[in-house]
Amino acid sequence: MLEINEPRIFDKSRIVAGITKRNIKDFPPKGFTISPAGPFNEVEASQGRKYLAEYLSNYYPSIKKVIFQKQVHGDIIELVNSISTEGLGQDRGVRDGMICLEKGIVLCVSLADCAGVLIFDPVKNVISALHSGWKGSSLNIAVKGVELMKKHGSDPNDLQVWISPSASGEKYEVGHDVAKYFMENEGNPLNLPLKKGAEIPLNPTLVKGEKEGKFLFDNKVQIKYQLISSGVKEENIEVSEICTIADGEYHSYRRDKELSGRMGAFIGMI
Repeated sequence: MLEINEPRIFDKSRIVAGITKRNIKDFPPKGFTISPAGPFNEVEASQGRKYLAEYLSNYYPSIKKVIFQKQVHGDIIELVNSISTEGLGQDRGVRDGMICLEKGIVLCVSLADCAGVLIFDPVKNVISALHSGWKGSSLNIAVKGVELMKKHGSDPNDLQVWISPSASGEKYEVGHDVAKYFMENEGNPLNLPLKKGAEIPLNPTLVKGEKEGKFLFDNKVQIKYQLISSGVKEENIEVSEICTIADGEYHSYRRDKELSGRMGAFIGMI
C-alpha cells in the first residue's frame, strides 16, 4: 500500500493527482523514493518509479503511461504524449516541467522540499506538472507553464492549480544572494500584505531570519502570486499547508540532508 496525499481542488472523476509520502512503514527502513538520492541508488529509484506507475494503473485502468523526469532546477518544460519514449519510469527526459494534452498519461515530478505545481485546464483538457524550488521560482517556471498552456488553447481563468506540500516560509532558509534577487526582481506587484518582520522593499515572501545574512523564504506564496500575475484566479489555487521540513511523513533534504529520498507529485487525466 502506498500512502498518498491528494489535493481537493480537482474533480476526481476526471483527474488523478497527489504526492507520495515517505511510506517508512511499508518500505522500511528508508522509505519510498522515485529518484536516486541520499541512501537510494538508481536501482531502488527505478523500482520505486515502476511501483508507482503500476500502482496508479491498477487503480485507474485508463492510465497508459506515467512519465517522470530528470530535474536540473531549470525552466525547461516539454510537451509529452503517448508516443514519448518514456514509459513506466525507466527513461526520463532532462527537464523541470511537462505538459500533456492526452488522457491516460500521468506526469510526475520529483520533490524533497521544492514545490510541485500541478495544473489542470478542465475546459481544454490540458495538464501540466512543474518542479519549482527557489531556483525554479526565480526563473518563473510557473509563469512559463501557464504561457505554454495558453499556446495550446488554455485560458488562465479556467486553470486549477495545486501547490504541493513543500518547505514552508517558517522553515525555508535562504542566503542573502537569493533574498536579494527576489527583493530586486519580484517586488510586490499584487500588493500582498507583508509578513511580520518584513520591510519594504522586501518581497512579501521574505522575512529576516534569526541567523545573520539569512532569510526565510515562502516559496509557496511566491509561486501563488506568480500564478495570479499570470491570470490564474486566486480561488482556483489550492496551496498545501504541509511543510515537508517540519512533517516527518515527507522526505526533506533540508531536514535529513543525504538521508533524504524523493517524493513523486503527479497529475493525469483519466
